[in-house]
Amino acid sequence: MAELSVFGVGVATADPELRQVGEKKTSVCTVNLAFNRGYKDSSDEWQNEVCFLRAQVWGARAERMAELVKKGQPIYINGYLKQDMWEKEGQKRVSYSVTLRDFQLCTKTGKKKSESQAPSGETAVSPAVANDESVPF
Repeated sequence: MAELSVFGVGVATADPELRQVGEKKTSVCTVNLAFNRGYKDSSDEWQNEVCFLRAQVWGARAERMAELVKKGQPIYINGYLKQDMWEKEGQKRVSYSVTLRDFQLCTKTGKKKSESQAPSGETAVSPAVANDESVPF
């Protein structure tokens, strides 16, 4: 069976949550991420589309994420998409999350993108993420 790989740069919408699960007290860290995509619409106006995903990482990486990541931090992620299905009050429910193989912190460079590349006010981030003002919360 093939897996759906996920790579991208998102911004933490809150501080990560670290917990211990199972008899062996395995560490798992959960963080909610916002992914922004800027594009020009048919009238040549900049639009911003946001996708929110929950990400989980396990073991030593979970402990590292809990130490290093804070709300507003841009993060590069590498993982796979996971679908959870359950039933509540007779209705089927579905949610998606990303189980991380690895992650890397990104730092803001402070360099402005040119007007032709992005909406005004966005700041370049290594590798590439908009500034905190573009996150809708």
